[in-house]
Amino acid sequence: MTYADTVKFLVAMIIMMNPLGSLSIFLQLTNKFPLLQQRKTAIKCGISITIIMVVTIWIGSQLLDLMGITISSFRFAGGIILLLTGLSMLQSKESPINHTPEDDIAAEERHSIAVVPLALPIIIGPGAISTLVIASNDYPDIILKTWLSALCVILALGMFIILFYGAFIARLVGESVMKVITRIMGMVIMAIAVGMLANGLIGLIPALH
Repeated sequence: MTYADTVKFLVAMIIMMNPLGSLSIFLQLTNKFPLLQQRKTAIKCGISITIIMVVTIWIGSQLLDLMGITISSFRFAGGIILLLTGLSMLQSKESPINHTPEDDIAAEERHSIAVVPLALPIIIGPGAISTLVIASNDYPDIILKTWLSALCVILALGMFIILFYGAFIARLVGESVMKVITRIMGMVIMAIAVGMLANGLIGLIPALH
């Protein structure tokens, strides 16, 4: 796994986790919480994100094999998901794949929203899971998976810090800046999606190579 591969993985995951967009949803779901409870939710969410990502890195490929799904078909499907997510971000809309109004209603009825819907599927949605599974397949060596797991812990820690200091960050950045950054991230994720679609299609139809 080269330096460029590491950077590409981190960039893809950061974009798919959409820190500012996820922060906006987090604040919406916890706006009635006292600060202490809001921060406890951020801690639980950070731990949940870590567990979900690390487990996916270690058993993602095995689950695909168990279900008889080839990595090429999964890569192609993941590319479609990323493309739709990027298009939604480019239009400054909440992704219809990662978050729905029903999630808000369900969240209000739960004592804790840290795991569902915050960690899954808002922050770690289908696009992020696809990225993790593909990375798990591309780098099957135990040492490389350990490295990917360490990167996931760093990503989860960064997301936790953003949520923990969410109210302050939202005031500092401002809504207009958050929308601009989201659009830029949408363009980048669409470019990554096109590459995934092309690689998946070549894997499904070798004659195209």
